[in-house]
Amino acid sequence: MSFRARLLALEALLLDGGMGSALIARGLKLGAPPESWNLERAEDVTAVHRLYVDAGSEAIHTNSFGANPLRLGAYGLADRCEEINRAAVSVARAARPRFVIGDVGPTGEYLPPLGRGDIESWRAAFERQGRALAEAGVDAFHLETMSDIREAQIALESLLRVAPAIPVMASMAFERKKRGFFTVMGDPLVASLVALAEAGATAVGANCNLTSDDMVALMTEAVAAVSMPLVAQPNAGTPELAGDGSFRYAQRPADFASDMAAIARLGVRAVGGCCGSDDRFIAALRMALPRNEMERE
Repeated sequence: MSFRARLLALEALLLDGGMGSALIARGLKLGAPPESWNLERAEDVTAVHRLYVDAGSEAIHTNSFGANPLRLGAYGLADRCEEINRAAVSVARAARPRFVIGDVGPTGEYLPPLGRGDIESWRAAFERQGRALAEAGVDAFHLETMSDIREAQIALESLLRVAPAIPVMASMAFERKKRGFFTVMGDPLVASLVALAEAGATAVGANCNLTSDDMVALMTEAVAAVSMPLVAQPNAGTPELAGDGSFRYAQRPADFASDMAAIARLGVRAVGGCCGSDDRFIAALRMALPRNEMERE
């Protein structure tokens, strides 16, 4: 079964959880690019992937969230973009999941007047990363943690341009405000999801920023407004800054799983975790999903 067919099936697709915090626990220094470990510590990256596969993840994300040349350039790694992305797919495949999703994050830049980003450099960056991931054999892309719908649309169009046959899930990072859910750039929930759907995404949704209970509220609104596959990956609670500069997440896996199972019952087609979640959260979610969700093929 192809990824697209699996996503459109009746059963919720179980994704994975966070990668960065897992690598930090294995020795990645704060502020260092996690993607460099695809080359330097490939065994550790594969080990994290394997934990998720063993916990029940049917599809895992490559360790390539920040592997576009603009973000890699901050570490002097722009010229290794293709090498890093190809390695990301290889180390993910080594964990033997059913599907490998090419993870694509934002450039980290903003358009004027907030920053110096420009559309053409964004387009070139996303095309370069997308082409490398596609050539390495990903089953799908996940464009995630976008806060500016303009950048999200450019990224989506770029991925579809270099690999039109590969499905793309597209997620924005929303915050809960008194008036509803908005990105930090002010993009509203429904309008953002509709824009991504119209731009050609196979699935749309939200990840990061929100807790699982807030994600229940967001997805309740999204299900009522969007008639296409939805994806949800909240954080494992609200982060607290630790003394070493890292963040700690206090939510229990069982509480996270309960909320995410409720989201699956709404009809959301792909569920998993983001920052702070690990294989314990995915294992708990696997057990909490409606029984037929996990048994039907």
